[in-house]
Amino acid sequence: MPLGYVIRSHSNIYYVLVDGQEVECRPRGKFRLDQTQVRAGDHVEVRLEADGEGRIDKVLPRRNCLERPPVANVDQCLVVFTLAEPEADYPFLDRVLIHVEQAGVAPLILLNKIDLVEQEAVDAFVRTYRDQVGYPVLPISAREGWGLDALLPHLVGKISVLAGHSGVGKSQLIRALEPRRQDVRVGEVSAKSRKGRHTTRHVELIPLSSGGLLADAPGFTYLEFQDIEKWNLRDYFPEIVRHQAACRYSDCLHRAEPDCGVRAALQAGEIPESRYESYLLFLAEIESKKRW
Repeated sequence: MPLGYVIRSHSNIYYVLVDGQEVECRPRGKFRLDQTQVRAGDHVEVRLEADGEGRIDKVLPRRNCLERPPVANVDQCLVVFTLAEPEADYPFLDRVLIHVEQAGVAPLILLNKIDLVEQEAVDAFVRTYRDQVGYPVLPISAREGWGLDALLPHLVGKISVLAGHSGVGKSQLIRALEPRRQDVRVGEVSAKSRKGRHTTRHVELIPLSSGGLLADAPGFTYLEFQDIEKWNLRDYFPEIVRHQAACRYSDCLHRAEPDCGVRAALQAGEIPESRYESYLLFLAEIESKKRW
């Protein structure tokens, strides 16, 4: 039975890439009874009909699954971020990185719109998130085409999903990578709020000419920490993990405990202050929602 990738859906119709061809499919009736959800990125077994359409007979086990956006079997998340238009929102970036890692997906930060800021600001961001924290960072300008040649090798043979605030240039990046996709709308930043307007309404996996699939998905809005306890939030901050062995107490929350190795590293400039502030913000948020 042919295998394929679900690349998008509309109502109860799924579009599956089978041997390079897009096939319109409907799921088996029992999926509704079994409450089986079919998502973009799912590997599925397809029964091809004589009229050229198909039926999804089986959804294969997933390697991982993001909830927002709802995409399965993701190899990496391209976290698009800007320092201007819209202005930098570091807590939001840190929040997205935690959710991506929690889902078992490798993050790649794309610092977009570098044509709008000074090189010193770009270098400072790279020093913080690549050198101090440890995330891979690629400075790019989708509008000017800067840095895209360095990005292409990261996309070949992978399912990548775009994440980031509306207005950071996700749709523009897709059009820069795939100029033939004129149906991808490019939004503008609101002059009043300085935030972007959503231009994408559903999840779609776009086959790239250079190889790989890229998920164009609705912009992230607010992500809650549903399944993270206060005791393991620290595990999603790589720079904290590297220093917490120096803490006196193994259950140290790095807030006010004595002989805290993390706070000592912070004072020494080895942990970015903005990241530590995000950690405290998220810790308070988690505690406010739990009863211990």
